[in-house]
Amino acid sequence: MVLGLGLYADFGSLGAELRSFRWELFPLALALTALNYVLRFGRWQRYLAKLELEVPAGRSFAIFVAGLTMTISPAKLGELLKSGLLKRAYDVPVRRSAPVVLAERVTDATGVVVLAVVAGAAGRNWPLLVTAVLAVTALVVVVHSPLLERFGRLGEAPGAARALLGTRLLVEMTVLSAVSWLFECLAAYVCVKGLRLDLSLAETIVVFTLGSLAGAVSFLPGGLGVAETSMTGLIKVLGDTTKAQAAAATVLIRLATLWFAVALGLIGLAVEERLYRRQEPVRRSSIL
Repeated sequence: MVLGLGLYADFGSLGAELRSFRWELFPLALALTALNYVLRFGRWQRYLAKLELEVPAGRSFAIFVAGLTMTISPAKLGELLKSGLLKRAYDVPVRRSAPVVLAERVTDATGVVVLAVVAGAAGRNWPLLVTAVLAVTALVVVVHSPLLERFGRLGEAPGAARALLGTRLLVEMTVLSAVSWLFECLAAYVCVKGLRLDLSLAETIVVFTLGSLAGAVSFLPGGLGVAETSMTGLIKVLGDTTKAQAAAATVLIRLATLWFAVALGLIGLAVEERLYRRQEPVRRSSIL
């Protein structure tokens, strides 16, 4: 990421911009990103409850956070790791919990698109507004289509997916996702303002949402390369910035969002592994 942006903007100029950043603001960006994860954990819990999967809240949180290590997987589908951890710890069939990850990805997309719509309307960017509306409409049509029947060989998966993607719950979780991702957009805005760039909150939301969506549809791990290129280009155009300023903003945004998630995920994975090792002797003694 930094190598590509450094080649684009010149390493010396990029370094100078990063040094000029008001680093005392960076913890605020991380805190806002963390709020996103707290709200997304609430969504995770709601989905587990909908499928009547009972997991202690503390353990569920460790498993959820552990899944953030897979933020850098293509379209975050690696977060199926959470299904594997549920299977290992509580013998929950993967086919039973995997639709939760599917529903998370769907409502991530609809939530981000809603933010893009709102930002586009605020900035009177009508082409963006129309495109975003069409995108979310197409996504809703797809998740309610017979395509889910293709999961027929996965036993409970189609029924679970339909339960999680029903219209009412889909709308509720889309709203929750939009609010949660707004906190990550605010984190991006803190990064932009820390560099003293002339970019409004609405423009920052456009940059972050479109960059994130571009990275997701690329199916590259974490959208690496595509997301950075999109964000840098949009910042340069919308904020009328230099290459170095746009590249520096992108580096900071990705550090405060993508790489912060991975770091938290590694901590969560270590905690979950420790909890599992404590649990195993108890399980074995109960079996005996």
